[in-house]
Parts: sequence; structure tokens; C-alpha cells
Amino acid sequence: MQTGPEKQMISMFEEAIELSSQFKKATYEPTFRGFFERRRPELARMLKEIREKDEGRRKQLIQVLGTEVPEYASEQLHKLSDKRKRENRILDYNLALVTFFIPLLLYSRDPELEAVADEMISSWNRIDTVTMKVGKSTFEEINGGFRKRLCYVTTAVCRSLQKPDECYELKLLREYRDRYLVSSEGGKETIREYYNIAPTIVKRIERMAEADVIYQKIWEEYLNPCIHLIEAGELAACRTVYTNMIQDLEQDYLFS
Repeated sequence: MQTGPEKQMISMFEEAIELSSQFKKATYEPTFRGFFERRRPELARMLKEIREKDEGRRKQLIQVLGTEVPEYASEQLHKLSDKRKRENRILDYNLALVTFFIPLLLYSRDPELEAVADEMISSWNRIDTVTMKVGKSTFEEINGGFRKRLCYVTTAVCRSLQKPDECYELKLLREYRDRYLVSSEGGKETIREYYNIAPTIVKRIERMAEADVIYQKIWEEYLNPCIHLIEAGELAACRTVYTNMIQDLEQDYLFS
């Protein structure tokens, strides 16, 4: 049975899951700040307990805290025999981690809590049932809407098509985003809009029985044409397709 800071970790994670289910651009900042204020006393007690340990026991406690949530999540996932339900739960957990829980640990910029976050990310990404990895995410990065390491829609589409995590297509599209789009006029705003809406869009698609059909359509209508345009050096034309994808996905899965 969990006690002390370990129990607090699970409690914070469960609240993060609840908050992330309503993850929206317009409400993210006040929702996150409220989350932090509610959990500030627990974080302070956790930090105090870590700092009171000698070096060896400090590292041990950081490891225990960092693995608590992944172990809890893994137990819950193994209870689900249905693949679709398990994938939906993984997506819920991923979204909670990257939008609220990891940023919560990093918000006060305490190195000990950052070490807990690092351990958690590493432990989470080693879970055998996890099909989408998580990266380090801060409140400031998410609130700005620009996170280079997370590409929700493209990653979900490639995964549905059974392409590997670091497939050629993903690398090419990320390179296009990071080298061309971000430096072009209005490019950061385009990317920011995408990262504000993408987590919610993927979550809604994943809950649909025809998710694989939807991802195939996104691939055929947007991503594959973008890849061919990039290969042909038609970068501006690719941006048009990319922008149309954002607008169409917003219309179909946010405003419908």
C-alpha cells in the first residue's frame, strides 16, 4: 500500500488525468495554475523529504517516486484485455503526463523534482504496453503551443499504418517543420495552433471505432502529399497542404 509521497504521486496523476480530459487552448493556463496551487503543499513536502535524505537515500527516493506512476499505470493497463480500450487508456495517460503532470513537477524548477520527472519519463517509456513515448514538457512550452518533440497527429497516423517510431516519413516531416516552417513568416503561429489542437484531436479519433480509416484518410489527403512536395523541393506548397490539414481537422474533430 502506498504511503507518504508515493501516495501523493498517484493522487496527483489521477487529477492530471481528469484535467487533461478537458485539455483546451483557452482554459489550459488557468487550469494548470489552479492544479499547481492545489498541489503546491504536497510538492513542498515531497521536496523537503527528498532533501532531508543523505545522497544515497535521496537517489533511492527519487527513483521510487519516479517509478510510482508508471508502475501504477502499467498495472491498470494490464487489466484491460481489449486492445482498443488499452490504446485509449494509454492515450489518456500520455496526455495527462505531458500536459499536466510532468509540467507540474518542472514548474518550480527544483532540480530534485526535475530528477523525479526524468526518472518518470524513462520508466514510462520502458513499459512494454506503451506504444507512444513521452518527452519532457514544461508548462511554458505547452502554453506557447510549440513543442518540437511531440507530433501527435503524424505519429498517430504512422503508428496506425504500422510504421516505426523513427520512420523516414516522420523524420522528413519533423525536419520540414523545424528547418523551414518555424523560420518562415507566420510559421511559428501555424505550429503553435497545431500543437494546441492536436492532442485533443488524436484523443477524439482514438475513441472512434473507425480510427484506422480516419488515419488512412489523413495520410492520403495530407501527409503523403506533403512528403512528396518536400521531396520535390516545393516547400511553400507543402505548407498550404499542412495548413489545410490543421483547418480541416479543427472543423471535423473540434467544432463539429
